Amino acid sequence: MIDFLKIIRWFYPGLRIKRWIILLVLSLVMILSSAPHISSNESRFILRVTGIVIFTIGLILLISALFYLFKSFLEVIYPYQQKELIEILYERRKLARGPKIVAIGGGTGLSMILAGLKEYTTNIIAIVAVADEGGSSGRLREEFGILPPGDIRNCLVSLAEAPQLMRDLFQYRFTEGNGIRGHSFGNLFITAMTQVTGSFKDAIEESSKILAIRGKVIPSSLDKIRLKAQYEDGTTKEGEDKIPTEAKPISRIFLIPENAQPNPEAIEAIREADMIVLGPGSLFTSIIPNLLISQISEEISKKNILKLYICNVMTQHGETDGFTAADHIETLTRHSQKNIINACLVNSGRLKPELLAKYSQDKSFPVVFDRERLKKMGIMVFEADIVSKSNYLHHDSFTTAKEIINIYKFYKKLW
Repeated sequence: MIDFLKIIRWFYPGLRIKRWIILLVLSLVMILSSAPHISSNESRFILRVTGIVIFTIGLILLISALFYLFKSFLEVIYPYQQKELIEILYERRKLARGPKIVAIGGGTGLSMILAGLKEYTTNIIAIVAVADEGGSSGRLREEFGILPPGDIRNCLVSLAEAPQLMRDLFQYRFTEGNGIRGHSFGNLFITAMTQVTGSFKDAIEESSKILAIRGKVIPSSLDKIRLKAQYEDGTTKEGEDKIPTEAKPISRIFLIPENAQPNPEAIEAIREADMIVLGPGSLFTSIIPNLLISQISEEISKKNILKLYICNVMTQHGETDGFTAADHIETLTRHSQKNIINACLVNSGRLKPELLAKYSQDKSFPVVFDRERLKKMGIMVFEADIVSKSNYLHHDSFTTAKEIINIYKFYKKLW
């Protein structure tokens, strides 16, 4: 009785499946009924001709029924796509064959890279830092005892295939309302989903389904982590959002607790990766915190694959004042492993003078590209015009992603 009810459900109104099932059955009847007349030598000529005609019509109807039946299934399972069926199939198969890329970082830098990479592969895993203590994420972290959702949210939206309205909704930030002002809808959604599912990990997975993302987003650790900085003058400061405010040269960054455990999914992703991308983003507060989890940096150092660092276009006041490209890499290796990266991508595009003047007011200046020093470090150096043409001096998602894929193809030829 239960099986019969399940069959009946396929004929519910609105599924747009009944007509194609009926057509499929009709075509099979036509093919099976006409086949004996075609194959039999005893059938009259007129019957054989009629049989061939009916068989041909049945075959055409069968192909049509299967095509539209499959299309109806696809529209239900994959509702956000507005492309033709053949485009969807080709794109999905092509992207599924793309390289397995693990992108590590946090902040807006990582999400920017993901937006471009999703056009080349669906085999993307973003490993995101979870030390954020500022803004909406910091408030939710303190009030609900969850991991900060902000950087996770940005990465989910960047990988999303959901309609633009849904993406805008997740990024919407409330400007009014006591208690809710300053929070983004996506942060509140992930927080609520954590309460409903019982875990932050499940909340991310369910949010990923709603946004129909290409790839996967995971925190680098499921532990509650804080950052501590030691400055060159010997003083210290705790808290990711407070560290840059001292505006003093940072000697070293530490995790609290120092023995924070990695997310097992992050370790598995690194082991299966074809390529690892670090950056761009805040060096001390977005990228390095992931590498301070010892097992993560150890697993990366073991991999004999392309490990690419995307150097920032501009220095960040309070973190990397006066840093060159080589300084960024030396700082990365000093906090992790010597062979944590083997290649570096730097911007060679022209920076608009009016934007440079604007950034200088915030004590942010172009990162000097010290090519020879990088080569002496044994780093493969790649240069490209990857700066955004908008009113901000940051990387362009799509040109940067294109260069990443080109570098990956070049590296594969070498090995």
